[in-house]
Amino acid sequence: MKKTNVQGVILISVFLLTIFGFFFTKLVTPSKAQSVIENRKLTQRPDLTAKNILVGDYSKRFEQYYNDQFPMRDSFIEANAAINKDVLNQNVVKDVFVANDGYLLSQVPEVTPENAKKIAGHINDFVSNMAKRNVTVFTALMPNKSTMMEKEFPSYFPSYGQKDMDLIYKNLNKLDHPIDTRNTLKKHMNEKYMFFYTDHHWNAKAAFYAYQNVMNDIIKTEKSQDHVYKYNDYSWNLEGKPFYGSDARKTTSANAEKDDQILVAQLRGQNKPLIVKSETRKLSGLYNQNYLNFPDKYTNRYMAFLGGDYPETTIYNPNMPKGKNILVIKDSYANAFVQFIVPHYKETHILDLRHYKKMSVEQYVVKNKIDQVILLNNINSLVVTPALTNFNHPGQGENQ
Repeated sequence: MKKTNVQGVILISVFLLTIFGFFFTKLVTPSKAQSVIENRKLTQRPDLTAKNILVGDYSKRFEQYYNDQFPMRDSFIEANAAINKDVLNQNVVKDVFVANDGYLLSQVPEVTPENAKKIAGHINDFVSNMAKRNVTVFTALMPNKSTMMEKEFPSYFPSYGQKDMDLIYKNLNKLDHPIDTRNTLKKHMNEKYMFFYTDHHWNAKAAFYAYQNVMNDIIKTEKSQDHVYKYNDYSWNLEGKPFYGSDARKTTSANAEKDDQILVAQLRGQNKPLIVKSETRKLSGLYNQNYLNFPDKYTNRYMAFLGGDYPETTIYNPNMPKGKNILVIKDSYANAFVQFIVPHYKETHILDLRHYKKMSVEQYVVKNKIDQVILLNNINSLVVTPALTNFNHPGQGENQ
């Protein structure tokens, strides 16, 4: 047999052994239910039934199952990302820009003037309806990480958070009490632990500075005798295991020069513990500690703040028995923020209109005797998720 034929046989044999080896390995190993790195459920092995075979569904579903459950799948995903970065010099992965200083930055899409006017119009109408019920609304649109670091984006991959905020604020009425936090955050951008390197959210410190700005405006508007807490009124500690956040889950750790850690803030001198309730769980504090210590570095540790996103959450503060009730209408960006306003109120109600469907916001306000409302969404969510300003008919939206 010629040498070339022998080499061909060996090559084909190795290829077939590899393919069938992976196949039989998969048959005898348990299926994974969830991909942490992709933050999604994985396809499970389909049932081998006559019905599935006859309708031609079985082979398609088995192919999806095999692709999702392929041995060492996460390692191959990360290896591919490393090749794209180190060999092909790719610095844009999906909608994420890999900046030179180690930050991963998600692009904020450009809102049209017509859509900005429409978004602001929904807010204006809602605030007018609340005013008739003597409920004050504060519109505190939050600049996300990409908006505060917008200058880092290259000209060939621009991000539009600043422009989007300007357009929407331009169309808001004075009755909306618009609160712009950009200048406040800008003063602190050189500090550590403001925004995560690998996650699109902010850390607790940036949320605290935003709280000070928002609460100052509320106290001034309401002519309240309340006070804004200072940074040293809290203890600040990095807690839990290091992690790679949402932007790293898109690009893998191959593009993450640094990992992140959750900054936990605890108000000093808090007398009685808070009670946090949602439909499916109850916490005795503002942090779900479980998410801080799961072993996988791709764990969404931002869910430590309030335990993640729920349609409705209520926080009861026994330290303020005669305080007011506030409603926060929010996306996930508010999760790190809410902890700082809770000490000022008897009850803090939280609605995520991407998921909440029970009743209109106005009905909710009446039912729960709400005194004040804060609209607290980051600018990207507000632009891409119409449900966040659908106050009359809440419905399912995108998860941001």
